Amino acid sequence: MKKVMIVDDEVLVRLGIQSLIKWENYGYRIVCDASDGEEALQKIRQYQPDIVLTDLKMSPVDGFELISECREKYPHIQFIVLSSYNDFENVRSAMKMGAFDYVFKLTVKPEELLKIMDEATSSGKGADTAKEANALTERNLEVIKRGLFKRILNSETFMKKYLEELTKLPLAVSFDKPFFILSITIDDFQVVRKKGDFMDLELLIFTMENILSELFNRHHRAEVFQYGEYDFAVAVNQEEHQDNKTFFTAMEREFGIFASCARQYYGLEVSGALSRECAGIQGIKEAIAQNRDTLKLRFFSEPGKLHPYERAVRERACLPPEFHSSVLERLAAEYDFFGIRKFLEDFFEFLKDKKRWEPEEIRYLLRKAYGAMAASFARSRADIDMFLDKNGMNMEASINDYTYLEIIRQSILELVGQYKKEYESNRGRILRKEVAEAKSFVRSHMKEELQVADIAAMVNMSGSYFSHVFKKEEGISFVEYVYRVRMEHARYLLESSDLKVNEIADEVGIINPNYFSTQFKKSVGQSPLEYRQSRLKKVEENNRM
Repeated sequence: MKKVMIVDDEVLVRLGIQSLIKWENYGYRIVCDASDGEEALQKIRQYQPDIVLTDLKMSPVDGFELISECREKYPHIQFIVLSSYNDFENVRSAMKMGAFDYVFKLTVKPEELLKIMDEATSSGKGADTAKEANALTERNLEVIKRGLFKRILNSETFMKKYLEELTKLPLAVSFDKPFFILSITIDDFQVVRKKGDFMDLELLIFTMENILSELFNRHHRAEVFQYGEYDFAVAVNQEEHQDNKTFFTAMEREFGIFASCARQYYGLEVSGALSRECAGIQGIKEAIAQNRDTLKLRFFSEPGKLHPYERAVRERACLPPEFHSSVLERLAAEYDFFGIRKFLEDFFEFLKDKKRWEPEEIRYLLRKAYGAMAASFARSRADIDMFLDKNGMNMEASINDYTYLEIIRQSILELVGQYKKEYESNRGRILRKEVAEAKSFVRSHMKEELQVADIAAMVNMSGSYFSHVFKKEEGISFVEYVYRVRMEHARYLLESSDLKVNEIADEVGIINPNYFSTQFKKSVGQSPLEYRQSRLKKVEENNRM
């Protein structure tokens, strides 16, 4: 296992390179890093790296002096320069001094860096077997520790046994002294997942755990572990000389660096919560529960915040009459976009101070508002669900999946604006009366058999002419429209009721449950049971947060 050191005066560059690759899989291990040449020289004596990735412009000791001194004292070390685009003259000078190669530090790709490192070490593959064994043991210990932490949180039956096993391992944190749990969760994860804008989940979790461990162990004694699909915890001791305010400030600083790294390198936003002081290792579980409750408050906040412990006091949601969905339904029916926007802005202004309300109750109220608009807009040429915000989310998805109330507000107002623009571009033309009647009938009678001929007769048209008019007005055939409405209602019933799949199939007018399941999976990408389980899991996660 080749030992690697990173030297750069920008902490985000160091953290970014550390998290770029699952190093151990390729025969490398990051043993340390440094912010300048002076610190690097001290650590080189201690860690004896085989490869040093170094910036050149640092003070008080720059990369040139570092390379020069190591050429004499540590000739076995291979230097790879971390370069900027406008740094060619300096890179050339470093190469003359003995640097092996260079990479552009802000755009380097994993395969490119690995190729250069493999070439740099190809002449010295006789790795020390004892060192490799020690490194393997060290990595295995980390895996074991993190696994035990996770089991402690998720097991009641064997919790005592897992606690005993954990205390036998070498731990950075002293659980006999005051410690805190800092919980970190990835925001809008379902949105990011739908967009497909992130790396393999396992690699993402691995790199984030490593960044957290490196970051918090610089100035503190800390243990990092994962406790949910995209939730992490840092157990950290409060030093004797620190009062609570100083300690929280230090945690805020470290968390802020991690949040910046997650944003810059992964395009992810994170939120954090810091527990009350804990006593004894058994206090971990209670601290995580505290943090889950505290993190519910992020719904009213903004990304990148660390929230201190705050005892939750809940109130039942209760709307004044001016915010009832019937008011919005009337405004939407009249296409009063000024009134709609004012209603929504006032509604969100009212909601933002309701921190004692459960976020899920607020989402329910917003879904009612969405339903009121969708029902009234049904007469228009454009279905409101056709419009997507900048993240590709329609209104229903934005209400369900966004972490923050403010982001939901922005999305809904953006989508209403898109709808208004589309409506006005068609000069406010309303659907033909016959098509509007047909759409309304479908939504209220979807349980029945809906034949083109019957609906056409109901609106006094021939079947062929009705089909022609409907497709011209809607952009899809009548059969496709019925199919879409049935699948939408099926999703709603799977989320909001305990009906069995065959009962839901009957509710949406599909007699054969197997055919319904096939069509649902074709439409949604999941079977009805998979869809229900995924939505239940989402609700449970929101309730835990």
